[in-house]
Order: sequence, then structure tokens, then C-alpha cells
Amino acid sequence: MGYQEPNPSDSKATLALVMGILALVLNGLIVFGILGLVFASQARKMGNTSGKVTAGFVMSIIGLVFGILAWFVCVPALCTIGMLV
Repeated sequence: MGYQEPNPSDSKATLALVMGILALVLNGLIVFGILGLVFASQARKMGNTSGKVTAGFVMSIIGLVFGILAWFVCVPALCTIGMLV
């Protein structure tokens, strides 16, 4: 048993999962949702079909949808009450 090289698709799966979590937690920053989708699709293209890829993909989509909704709801609301000009 020697040292095994890490699978690059597993690193992409982990990145997709982390970006998906950040997309959910930091709701207004939709860049994390986009990055999560990119890393999840790259991991799938490399043949990784683990739960990390699926979870990262799903959380990225949910975070992206909530982030877009936040921008379309909160920003106009803040503009109408005069907090953003």
C-alpha cells in the first residue's frame, strides 16, 4: 500500500459541495451558486457520480434561485423606501 494520488474529480465534488453550502448561507452572493454548478458539472464530466456532486449541484441551484429572488425582491423594496439610491 503506497500513497494514492487524489482523484481530481473528488476535489471538484468537494468544491461543488462547499460552493453549494456558501450559496445557501450567503444568499445574496449568487456567484457561489454559479461556481457550484460549474464544479459539479466538471466533476460529473470526469465520471464522479457521488453524493457530494449531487448535493453540491442541488444546493447550488437552490442557493442561486434564492439569491436571484433576493435581488429581485429586496433591492427594489429598499429603493422604494429610500435606503438605496
